[in-house]
Amino acid sequence: MKKHEKNLSLRIDPELLKKFRYVARYDDRSMNWYMTKLISACITKFEAKHGEIEFNEEDGALPTKCAKP
Repeated sequence: MKKHEKNLSLRIDPELLKKFRYVARYDDRSMNWYMTKLISACITKFEAKHGEIEFNEEDGALPTKCAKP
């Protein structure tokens, strides 16, 4: 794992996990790769609808806008 990457713990239904593993293997990808691509696609879709998510440059942690319009 690269130093800048973070871990994400996920609670998931066992049957859903089996199906997700099947989909990832079907495409000859790891579940981690697939999950990262799905999250990226979700964020891209969200930003297309709501605008780019911007963070405070001082602390880098808090979005400058996060409330629903």
